[in-house]
Amino acid sequence: MAEMTPRNPVLSPAEADLASRDAALPGLATVLDPDAFLAALREAVPALELKAAKVAHVRYRPEKYCRALYHVDVGEAECDLDVQACRSEDLDWSLCNEGTPAVGTPLGPGRLVLRDSAVLVTVFPNDTKLEQVPKLTNRDERASLLREVLPDHPEMWWGEIRSLRYWPGRRYSVEARGADGSRVLLKVYTRSGYHRARRNAEAFGSRGPLRVARLLGYSNRHRLLAFEWLPGQMLSERCAAPDIDWNAIVDVGAALAELHAQPTDGLEWWTRDDEKAYVFSLAREIGFLSPPLSGRAGAIASRLAAWLGSAPPVQLPVHGDFSEGQVLLNGREAAIVDLDSACRGDPADDLGSLISQWEINVLSGKLSRGSADTMADALLDGYRRSSIRSPVERLAPYIAAGLLRRVRFAFRARRPDWPQITQEALQGAEAVLDAHF
Repeated sequence: MAEMTPRNPVLSPAEADLASRDAALPGLATVLDPDAFLAALREAVPALELKAAKVAHVRYRPEKYCRALYHVDVGEAECDLDVQACRSEDLDWSLCNEGTPAVGTPLGPGRLVLRDSAVLVTVFPNDTKLEQVPKLTNRDERASLLREVLPDHPEMWWGEIRSLRYWPGRRYSVEARGADGSRVLLKVYTRSGYHRARRNAEAFGSRGPLRVARLLGYSNRHRLLAFEWLPGQMLSERCAAPDIDWNAIVDVGAALAELHAQPTDGLEWWTRDDEKAYVFSLAREIGFLSPPLSGRAGAIASRLAAWLGSAPPVQLPVHGDFSEGQVLLNGREAAIVDLDSACRGDPADDLGSLISQWEINVLSGKLSRGSADTMADALLDGYRRSSIRSPVERLAPYIAAGLLRRVRFAFRARRPDWPQITQEALQGAEAVLDAHF
C-alpha cells in the first residue's frame, strides 16, 4: 500500500464537536469529512486509483444515522456512493437482511463495509430500497420496463436517460429521451413512498395559470411513475438573475392559489397536532447540531406550538414542500412539480415555505434584503388575484417555521458557515414572531 500523506481535517470545530457527542454513530466523523472517507476507502480497495471525493448532500438524524451522497473519481470514471454512518446493530441488520447488490461497479463490488467505523458504502446504481434503479440504467432492462409503463410510446423504449436527482434509499428521477427527441420524466420510489406519490399524481390538474404534469403511465410492480415533460425555466434561476422578473413571481402566486383551490380527494391530512410535533422535532434537531442554540430553538417551537394550538383547523390542498425548485416558468404559466408530499393542510404553509427560502438566501448572501421583500410582495399580490381567500394573516408563523426547517439545509449542503446561518435564522424567526405576536 502506498504511504499515506498527512492531511488536514476538513471538519470544522462545530462538526468535530458534533461527531464527538454522537457516540451512537462511530463513523460520523468519517462520513462528514471527505478526506477521512477517501482515506478509509483507499484502505478498503487499495488496488484502485481513487482521486477525489466530494459530498453532494447529507441527511442526518442524530443518534440514528448519517447518510451522504458522495461523488468519487475512480480512475477516469466518477461513481456515486451512498455512504451511511450506522449504529453498529443497524449495520449488522443491513448486512443480514438487504441482500447482495446486483450490479458490478468501477469500485468492484456494489457494496463495501468499513467495519471499524460502522460505515456502509453502496455504489450506484445499486440501492437496496430502490431495486428498480439498476433496471433503468441497463438499456435492455429499461426497454422492457418502458414497454410496460409506456406501451403507447414505442419511441421511448430504446431511448437514452439522463439522471436528474438521486436521493439514495428514497427516490430517483431521470429524463428519458426518445429517438424522435420527445422527453418523459421517470420517477422511482420506495415501497413506503410510492402509493402516496401514485395517488397524488392524479390529484391535481392544469387550470388557469397553473400547469401540472400529466401522468402518462405507471407500474405498481416496479413503483415507477412516468410524467409528461414540462418545458420552462426553474424559478430558482429566475430569482438568481441580475434583473428579476417580478411578473414571473406574481404568476407563481396565482398558480399556487389555483393549486390550493382545486377540489381534490384522497390527500393525506396534515393536522395542527402534526404541525406541533414537527416544529418540536425541528427544534430538537437544531439543538443537537448546535447545543448553544438549543434553548432558543425550543422557545421558538413552543411559541409556534402555542399559536398552532389556538389556530382554527384549515384543510385545503397544499404542496407540502414548496420551494423555488418546485416551479417551472414558461411564458405566463407556472408549472408546480414534485407533488409527492401534497396533503391537506394550511395554504399559509406553502407561502411561508417559499418566503423563508428567500430569507435564508438573504442570510447566505444570494439575495438582497430589498429583493427578498419585493419578491414576497409580488408572490402575495399574485395570490390575492385569485378567488381563494389569502391566508396572509397566518403567514408569519409559517415563515418562522420555514426558517426552522430550512436552516438545517445549510448543514446538509455542507456549507462551512452553517453554524452562523443557523444562529442568524433563529434570530430571523424570533424577529418575525416578535413583530406579529
